[in-house]
Amino acid sequence: MTWVGYPTEQFEVTAGAGDLVRFTTDTGATRTFCSHCGTTLLYQGPRWAGEVHVARANIEGEIDREPQLHVYVDEAAPWCAIGDDLPRRG
Repeated sequence: MTWVGYPTEQFEVTAGAGDLVRFTTDTGATRTFCSHCGTTLLYQGPRWAGEVHVARANIEGEIDREPQLHVYVDEAAPWCAIGDDLPRRG
């Protein structure tokens, strides 16, 4: 899954905030979903404190950045080949 990270202070939900459901994991991360359809929307976690991550599939159009790294590559399925030289984090 592709995420786009933003500094928390630069991110704001401007509509539909009452439709969001949050789940806190045992690792202290918060995952936010749509209460109507269950779509994954946001991720915030201690590993990236001060950032909110938006699921790329929920952003219409182009964005102002290219991919910067791959994360959780140690948990990737064996058939998930990464074919670039971007940095990788466990």
